[in-house]
Amino acid sequence: MKEKKPLGEYLLEQGLITKEQLEKALEEQKKTGAKLGQILIERGYVKPEDIGKVLEKQSEIPYISLAEVQIDERVAKSFPENLLRRYKFIPIKRESGVLHIAVVPPIDPVVINEIRRIVKSPIRIFIITDKEFNQAISKLFPLEKATLTVVQDFQKTAPEPTVEIPPALGVEEAPIVKLVSSIINEAINRNASDIHLDPQEKEMKVRYRIHGILYDIMTIPKEVQDAVVTRIKVISGMDIAEKRRPQDGRATYRYENRVFDLRVASIGATYGEMVVIRLLDKTKVLIELDRLGMSDYDLKVFENLIKRPFGMILVTGPTGSGKTTTLYSALNVLNKPEVNIITLEDPVEYALPGINQIQIQPRIGIDFAAGLRNILRLDPNIIMVGEIRDTETLNTSIEAALTGHLLLSTFHANDSASAIARLVQMGVEPFLIASSLIGIVAQRLVRTICLSCKEEYTPSPEEIEELGLTKEEGKNITLARGKGCLFCNYTGYTGRTGVFEILRVTKNIRSLINSGASIDEIRNTALKEGMKTLFMNAREKVLNKITTIDEIRRVIAWEES
Repeated sequence: MKEKKPLGEYLLEQGLITKEQLEKALEEQKKTGAKLGQILIERGYVKPEDIGKVLEKQSEIPYISLAEVQIDERVAKSFPENLLRRYKFIPIKRESGVLHIAVVPPIDPVVINEIRRIVKSPIRIFIITDKEFNQAISKLFPLEKATLTVVQDFQKTAPEPTVEIPPALGVEEAPIVKLVSSIINEAINRNASDIHLDPQEKEMKVRYRIHGILYDIMTIPKEVQDAVVTRIKVISGMDIAEKRRPQDGRATYRYENRVFDLRVASIGATYGEMVVIRLLDKTKVLIELDRLGMSDYDLKVFENLIKRPFGMILVTGPTGSGKTTTLYSALNVLNKPEVNIITLEDPVEYALPGINQIQIQPRIGIDFAAGLRNILRLDPNIIMVGEIRDTETLNTSIEAALTGHLLLSTFHANDSASAIARLVQMGVEPFLIASSLIGIVAQRLVRTICLSCKEEYTPSPEEIEELGLTKEEGKNITLARGKGCLFCNYTGYTGRTGVFEILRVTKNIRSLINSGASIDEIRNTALKEGMKTLFMNAREKVLNKITTIDEIRRVIAWEES
């Protein structure tokens, strides 16, 4: 019998990935247990079709791209959703009495025989990727229809509400448990970072934040709203009787072979309690510095900054711009046996082996400022403070940087130069800022174009102008965009990458800070010394067909150019 080559070996032979990419993906697979093909797709190394074609060679079963075929929904929906999920197959169509099905490898003969027994007809087998299977299931069995069934079940089991008795009290019935699990599972399948449950006058709206954008997913009938909120409160350890005051909770949630930390926040609103659930994948591997999205030049600058023995490095940007990910990636590089690294976070998002992580607890007096003062007595070499929010934390951070520690933190500012102005506005003497600060990283996250439906086009004169190019420079330029397909949920985008602006505090910049120079003076000097602005780096990503002009408009103000 001919021995089958491993997937990675096939991809290497065909020149679809490099040896280094394979090694990184295999390392991630060891830590997470995820399928190698899925890791390679999520890292942007290959297209789903590339994996499918290799799986075809491995299994000697033809690959079919679900993005390019029309699934007969009448045929597909004649099978229960739980059956399709259990055996991981999608019925595509019936043709001349033969049922065409798409199956996720590896192909198990026992499973295939069981499918034959269930469908009671000849079958023709194709293979698909895991991602395509999940997307097809989501499209065939949307949450709205599942909700209708759950509501009907709930109406049969729930008691009639009476005056002054909260209708959700004591609700642990299977229908609500199933609904909440379905909402969370679907969010995970769609790579959502947050789930929003927003109460309206006549219904509750469910929205997912995917790659920074909020999407309406479904609505929940008003009569089930309280039961859903109560279920979420129960699993996250919150007070189900308190409906007005803000509450925070957390829970560990397992889905397939992944473990998630759920961070839940609730508050009473006009039409009921509003709930937001943050999904943190605990099995997710830290992103290497060279995969954050920095240009080669910026990567070298940043690596040199974090290798400095002392000083303060600030990462700035709005909420959800990837600041914590950048700090974690930096700590991962610095994490050596010979150094003591301590972090102070709110909350601790991911466990970093070999690093001492502390979560702030304001209720017992451990905020960022107090925690930082205590950390300084624990002989640290490197300190990471989750966020500098007030003058006290800023002063203590500067003290740490001036006394031989490397301190990394996040800070809210629009760009690197304006961060310096904000520090001064917080009441710190310019000479202290100039003496302690060694670098500022401003960043944003932009969505990347889906590889499966990427198409090139000739930009309009207006777009060329928006990119800051002359007519001559834009004459032979082509850009890219995603048409929208099953793989990207018809958005044209999959995944995100960072856009960066790194300001080094050089001798000249230090002099400008001490003299009270304006933001423009600091920015212009930094540009002369090699700094690339957010806009300049974003434009490079558009010209390199990584992202689109629409994305740059969304996350970067054009005046920043």
